[in-house]
Amino acid sequence: MRAGAPPARSRQASAFRMVTLDAPLRAESMDSMLEMPNKVANRMFNKAKFKMPLNGIEPVGEGDAATDPEILPIIEYEEPLFTYTEFSSQIGGFTKRVSKGDNCTGRVILVNPSGALVDIGTKASALVPNSEASLTPVDDLLTVFELGATYSFEVITSEDENGQLQLSRKRLMHAEAWQKLEAMHAADAEFLATVIAVNRGGAIVLVEGLRAFLPGSHLAGRMATDDMVGEKIPCKFLDLDKENSRVVVSNRRATVEKLMDSIEVGMVVDGVVTAVKPYGVFVSMNGVAGLLHISQISSERVNDLEQVVPIGTKLKCMVVSQDASKGRLALSTKNLEAKPGQMLREPDVVFANADATARAFLAREAAEREAREAAAQDVILGLETALAGSSGDADRAIA
Repeated sequence: MRAGAPPARSRQASAFRMVTLDAPLRAESMDSMLEMPNKVANRMFNKAKFKMPLNGIEPVGEGDAATDPEILPIIEYEEPLFTYTEFSSQIGGFTKRVSKGDNCTGRVILVNPSGALVDIGTKASALVPNSEASLTPVDDLLTVFELGATYSFEVITSEDENGQLQLSRKRLMHAEAWQKLEAMHAADAEFLATVIAVNRGGAIVLVEGLRAFLPGSHLAGRMATDDMVGEKIPCKFLDLDKENSRVVVSNRRATVEKLMDSIEVGMVVDGVVTAVKPYGVFVSMNGVAGLLHISQISSERVNDLEQVVPIGTKLKCMVVSQDASKGRLALSTKNLEAKPGQMLREPDVVFANADATARAFLAREAAEREAREAAAQDVILGLETALAGSSGDADRAIA
């Protein structure tokens, strides 16, 4: 404080009145502002006051803040209240301290081309780079972040020269996704996988945001083609290895198990021939593959499979056996023949009458089975009678 000057808070050097600027400042107002610095000792304070009219404050000359509540007093200071170093040290006591590897929560306050700025309570806003914002690459961060919303992050760097940290949302999401996959695998759960790419070996899919491989051999009743991209298909796990980041899934497992639960021996099913082998043909039924063995095609000998049931042939077959654990079915068209060799000469008639023929076949089999069981029972009773008679003869002989 200058010698002889009154105490800093004892006099009103001048005053400002809070006003709303509806028009540019008048020249006389600016002139009065230019006179103001001479009345205040602190030069830095004076510079700041030049900006006040832009914020709606107009100098009005002398006044008394004690009697007029709209008047703001100007207080003279001989020296600054504190230094920048003191200010920084005081602020540090109110800020959070986090280190690389810590988890934290923060509010997204800005999104720009380099990433998202997040307020986590530190001196400077932290940065979430584009590559660390999500499990999958995104073009617009506003699709994964909502301004003003709070999220959890992992600190992935130490402070730079500006005191800024870098955060990752991706790493926490990756850990959460693996936890979900392990729980789904333990429960052998079915899930929907989104196809994002196809290749010669199969398809690449997303499961809970993680990439997984779907082998072509485990696609139910179809090939891996580009038109699958974006499609959601039901799958189950074939292999899950967190240590090696390997996830392998199967569409066929999910599809086959559903169908196998509904298929019973003796049912007539529709299918399409997908492959011809020397020992028979493979038939696809909504993704479930069944084998129609050459001995089960007709009661008469089949010399040329490709001529009788070429690839692409639509047919009806009877299920003669199934292995649900392996998703395998054994099929027969021979059981649908009304007369021997009909499948070779009149396949259309066989398929048209398939349901009625199957019922007749099953009824005939049931009758034959009952007859065999009755015959077996007669044999058993006869043996028991014969043994009983032999035992009585022996007893009488001894007596």
